Amino acid sequence: MEIVRMDQVTKIYYGKVPYRALNNIHLTIKQGEFVGIMGPSGSGKTTLLNMISTIDMPTSGEVCIKGENLNQLKKDKLALFRRKELGLVFQDYNLLETLTLGENILFPLMLNKKGLKEMEHKLEDVAKKLDIFDILDKRPYEVSGGQKQ
Repeated sequence: MEIVRMDQVTKIYYGKVPYRALNNIHLTIKQGEFVGIMGPSGSGKTTLLNMISTIDMPTSGEVCIKGENLNQLKKDKLALFRRKELGLVFQDYNLLETLTLGENILFPLMLNKKGLKEMEHKLEDVAKKLDIFDILDKRPYEVSGGQKQ
């Protein structure tokens, strides 16, 4: 099963001088595959990941995740898709400093209006998998960078 498919993806950033960050990219990632993106600075790695994560949209071409063409989704549907289907670990964490780590983990579930029991179960499951029970009540500024990730 294809998880990610990119067909003829091009991204141009317009400014005083247009910059073509991606040019006619074709990429397929199937379920169970692990993919590394490598290249020199400025080669388009971040732009490619921004296309896959829906942070940015291509200038041309098609980005599909689990068969869903992201280019055709309206903003509200795209936001819902992003919340339900994507999980991202940012280099700079993107945690809300006013929430505990547990609350940061639960935040997407709150946005999806999940019930308290379901949220508690999912938090327990994640905490168990990551062995982070002892830091769930800490705020992001109270833990290390590795714990934040």
